[in-house]
Amino acid sequence: MKKLAMLVGADYIRCALFTIIAVYAVTASPTGQFKFHWTLVNGYLLSAYFVAHPLLMALVPKLTRHPFQLISAASKSLHQTTGNHQSLTEIYRNALNPVISRDMLLAKNDYQDDLMGITVAFIIHGCLQLLAWPLVIIIGTSRGIHYLWKVKIR
Repeated sequence: MKKLAMLVGADYIRCALFTIIAVYAVTASPTGQFKFHWTLVNGYLLSAYFVAHPLLMALVPKLTRHPFQLISAASKSLHQTTGNHQSLTEIYRNALNPVISRDMLLAKNDYQDDLMGITVAFIIHGCLQLLAWPLVIIIGTSRGIHYLWKVKIR
């Protein structure tokens, strides 16, 4: 139960920014002034945020993690050239490099890769939130049919 509560809480936090942006985009006037009023789209977005998306994550927990890790070509090449084990002379030369050390460049590339991973996860969960109700209905009916089929066979 604790794991499910943490999963739902993490989904609320993860999709909060997307929901705020989407609701603002739907309800704001052309001048940019925000005046909230209920529409069908706002109702769908908020119900998907509060009900369907956490339900979808509870039904399919594999969707909480994005399935790939982004590593840029610059990071790969730096990892290959520096390697895991550097000699003392390489460490000294990297520390004295007047432009930028390889370690600092590697850290910068890894940081950019992490930011890109966060951005991709934000986009993926935003799309999952938009498709949450249809996916919950499809998964729920397929599991219900599978359960009824299993009960009927016995």
